Amino acid sequence: MQRRILAGTVVSGIAVITVFAAAPVSAAIAPPPLSVVRPPSTMIDMPTSYPVQPDLKVFPDLPTDKSIDRGVRPYDEIAPFLNDVMDSTDRVSAQVVGTSAQGRDIYLVTVTAPESSAETAQQSRWRELIKADPTAAAADTALQADYKVPLWFNGNIHGNEWEGTDATLNYIEDLATSTDPATVELLDTHRVYFTVTNNPDGRALGQRGTVNGYDPNRDFITGATAEASIVRDLAGVIQPTYFIDLHGYTSVLQVEPCGPPHGENYEYDLFVPHAYATALEIEDAVTAANVPGNTYYDPSTGGVTDANTGFINIPYRDQRSGWDDWPPIFAPQYVAYQGAITNTVELPLGRSGDQPARAKVNIAVAEIVIDTVVDYVDEHSAALLDNQIEIFRRGEAGEPSRQIPADIAPEDLAADVPTQWTEIWDETDIYNADFPRAYVIPLGAGQRSDSDAQTLVQQLLVNGIRVDRLTAPARVDGVDYPAGSFYVDMHQPLRGLANVLLADGSDISDRVPDMYDISAWSLALLWGADVVRIGETTDAAPVTAIEPVDEVPLTGSAPAGAGYLTFEPRGVADWQAVNALLAEGVALSQLDDGTIVVGSDAASRAAAAEAASVFGVDFALSDGRALLNEDSTALRRVRVGYVGDAGDRDALTKLGFGELTPVSAASLTSGATDLATVDLLYVGTGLSFTPEQAAGAQRVVAFVAAGKPVVARGAGGSAFVNTYVSPLAAATGTGGSNGIARVDTPAEGVLGDYPQDTAFGYPFAWFPQPAANVTVEQRYAADDTFVSGHWRAEDKKSVQDAAGQASAVSLTGATGTRAFVFGSSPTFRAHPVGAFGDIARAVFWAAGEGVTVVPPADVEPSPQPTTEPSPTVEPTPT
Repeated sequence: MQRRILAGTVVSGIAVITVFAAAPVSAAIAPPPLSVVRPPSTMIDMPTSYPVQPDLKVFPDLPTDKSIDRGVRPYDEIAPFLNDVMDSTDRVSAQVVGTSAQGRDIYLVTVTAPESSAETAQQSRWRELIKADPTAAAADTALQADYKVPLWFNGNIHGNEWEGTDATLNYIEDLATSTDPATVELLDTHRVYFTVTNNPDGRALGQRGTVNGYDPNRDFITGATAEASIVRDLAGVIQPTYFIDLHGYTSVLQVEPCGPPHGENYEYDLFVPHAYATALEIEDAVTAANVPGNTYYDPSTGGVTDANTGFINIPYRDQRSGWDDWPPIFAPQYVAYQGAITNTVELPLGRSGDQPARAKVNIAVAEIVIDTVVDYVDEHSAALLDNQIEIFRRGEAGEPSRQIPADIAPEDLAADVPTQWTEIWDETDIYNADFPRAYVIPLGAGQRSDSDAQTLVQQLLVNGIRVDRLTAPARVDGVDYPAGSFYVDMHQPLRGLANVLLADGSDISDRVPDMYDISAWSLALLWGADVVRIGETTDAAPVTAIEPVDEVPLTGSAPAGAGYLTFEPRGVADWQAVNALLAEGVALSQLDDGTIVVGSDAASRAAAAEAASVFGVDFALSDGRALLNEDSTALRRVRVGYVGDAGDRDALTKLGFGELTPVSAASLTSGATDLATVDLLYVGTGLSFTPEQAAGAQRVVAFVAAGKPVVARGAGGSAFVNTYVSPLAAATGTGGSNGIARVDTPAEGVLGDYPQDTAFGYPFAWFPQPAANVTVEQRYAADDTFVSGHWRAEDKKSVQDAAGQASAVSLTGATGTRAFVFGSSPTFRAHPVGAFGDIARAVFWAAGEGVTVVPPADVEPSPQPTTEPSPTVEPTPT
């Protein structure tokens, strides 16, 4: 399947990506407030010399900052601290690289020896060369001798895991003031970067996630949060050789690398030796320090003890299931694709008990971690830089993934490669990708949705993936691709990242018992576009008539000439246009084949021209007679009340449903939410009431009694429909199981106009033996049901139990309420973008009819001439 695209240029070695949502012709029709693809932070403007020491904005004191209760530095004290440090040294630079959802500044601090503009320019050229031409970089003796090897510490991505921030601030101060010759040498030869608090709202509020309801450390590759996207953007700019993400709390210090399954797209033979060696050095340093109040790992029990055993928890060694580096959704697992060695560090002591005392222990432990990692990078800089260059070189050369033998031994390794990891490595650690030669994302013929295709390519570009465009039609493997189609050459430095985004993934259900988080995420299968895998990585390039994608705005058209206009709502941008036009009072009618008709009046035509510009919709001219000759449905503007999570809210927002009302049992009971103000109730996470909330339940009963519609998803949504609308039994897959399944969609159904053939579930639900009033709108495929992910077998909850069962249904209840229910997870963390269009289809089907487009006059044909004389008409008597 495939999608749409974006723009990328390189200025001074920094990728500058522009996501185009065309500016509206007037203020009347505008894009939704949330774009599907989050553009790069415009605030990342890397210095042209060092130091750069602005006067950071000081935020007002916040007495309720939860950091205070923890005994750590509140957010409003961070800027003054950094300002004071910069006043005392020329080693420390600070800049604001973005803002949080509540407007707090996110800082990047760089500690390095001063650099002239010429020196900084040279460092930038070397950094660019490492990625753009790794073979040349490996041979560049000046680069090898004088490149400042970058390392990066990220703190506080989870807001209520505080101490990484305090430890990094203390360490910054130490570097700034140290007179130790070793520190001077370190800063002459390295840049040490710190994002001191990645989630400042969460820090102040004392919550794990962001204010907009997401876990930012699950948001890499999606980009629902500014906080995660800033790290995404910085990863390509900093290009670290080492990255540490400071977290908490696991009762005992825990330092990655992870246990299996390991991500298939890494160069693991280059990654795990240093990642594990660093973890061992951290273990030695922390246990030797014997910090009072710290805890330790007991390998004999697998538990935690206050006695100093000499061990911390290293998942690669100690936790061989349930703490994996399979998905690229976490900061370290994402940044590793920039050629970095990465570790998540979980500080030990949690939020119970004497919090300030516990924080003091965690800060002391974190400072040891930071100091140890810096020492490791300082000692192994040449090897780490060589690693990064080699990762990029293998990608550019298109080499097959290198499999590490299960019986790897120390003597099999080069002299400078750490060997400790070989004692653990076995067949359960072996995961390798089968890289294709390229991916083609067609435009036009062979593409389900051009707009979704362009959106997909936008997402690739903001992640730094190199994308080209066919400058001439091409025939590959017997398939013709039009000029303008997109081409992702997998011979590129970031081929690991490109493939982890586009590959289908693997079904690992039988390889590991448990997974830490999601197990499948393919943009090619979940973002609504058709993407075609081409060949094997060792093949010759299948096409050569290409040009780099530099700028691809969504471009639509509304033809001149009298008459009606039509368009096909295939992708998210098309549904945005539908909602925008309806909000402007434009009548829209939808034919049975899915085509939407716009009226021939001047106001409708003008609004359509705006929509073509803003959303990239391609309208076609029509005589409108289909409104007379075919069945059609008049679409209506829908005010949606929703019960759900951030993914539900943002999917609806990105579709352009601009009048959203949050609904909960509490707000219904209190009367704060009035269901009379909504046209449709969307139930994402379930809605149930306690006995004390009977008034709220009665308001739902009244809503359904009035025949108002419902769209729902998952077990919670189906339970709501079963309780309030009509009997509907649902079954669910094994708890924690998740992934991508194949689906079959009837052409005549609600979802049948521009169907997709895969769906995401976490977990999957299905509807066995539906009642007579239930229409099956989609089924899980009967054969080869599960594409990728982890679905643990369990009686009546396995893949085999779901195969062939209904995955989406519609029904009409006794009161006339229309309900549509998804068994998949179409809004999960706002990631399955392709499913958003199915939500729109369900909403408009359930909502009923609006104002019909006025059809053309049905003029009778002129009578044919006749040879018979006309009858004489007698005059009418007066």
